[in-house]
Amino acid sequence: MLIDYHMHLQPDGPEARAREERRWEAHGGSRSFGWIGRYVHQAKARAIGEIAITEHIHRFTVARDWHDHPWWRAEATEDLGAHCDAVVHAQEAGFPVLLGIEMDWLPDREDAIRSVLDAHPFDVVLGSVHWLGVLGIDDPDDPAATRLGDDTVWERYLEEWVRAVRSGLYDVMAHPDLPKVFGSRLPERLHDRVTEAIAVAADAGVAMECSSAGLRKPVGEMYPDPDWLSRMHAQGVPVTLASDAHTPEDVGRDYPTLVAAVRSAGYATVTRFSGRVASQDPIA
Repeated sequence: MLIDYHMHLQPDGPEARAREERRWEAHGGSRSFGWIGRYVHQAKARAIGEIAITEHIHRFTVARDWHDHPWWRAEATEDLGAHCDAVVHAQEAGFPVLLGIEMDWLPDREDAIRSVLDAHPFDVVLGSVHWLGVLGIDDPDDPAATRLGDDTVWERYLEEWVRAVRSGLYDVMAHPDLPKVFGSRLPERLHDRVTEAIAVAADAGVAMECSSAGLRKPVGEMYPDPDWLSRMHAQGVPVTLASDAHTPEDVGRDYPTLVAAVRSAGYATVTRFSGRVASQDPIA
């Protein structure tokens, strides 16, 4: 079976949403059966049997005060309860859709994160380390590496990544080697730290996301790279598949490349979730 466990019903940023809004409004709104159905239709066209809607937590008012960055606060305009209800209703209507969330790791907000996760019937929770304090790792306008340097970003990222895994908050760690997004390569001196971080994930039973999204980014390669993938497989870390689509057209995008890389690393199964309980299915 193929799955796509990372996607969003809207793009990031008010300008991008303003350009795209007419599309989902033509289907009844961004939470409508019609719009969610576009994602399902694209998944079926690419032989993907199950998808998960994993909206960013920063899109919801419940998290507005979690971060001081003006962009974060400006993004937090949606109601999380209404969003969850819409996805659950799509499930009940027979759509092969899971209710997920992409939940940022913010070390000083652990209790608030746990409270939100406990309050909603999520099937799968993605953990993402996008932020080092107020600096965004993948912010195209002001990437953290321009302020801190590549080595410092990688070192701090791995520290926070391990803390996130150990928190017990997450089922899957999304785009695990994210700092490479603009071409920043892992320093040689930190290679052992990656092995240690993957061992932490293995011990915690946390899955790793294999994502085609990096192929659409400046780095031009999937997350994670083949070296990470081989280390993950060697240490018994399970995997999910993802596109990180922000439009229907990107659901399952570049999956032949993604699936080939996952198989080449030795994986024969993908991890599925229901009610945050994992199971393994053979890769189609």
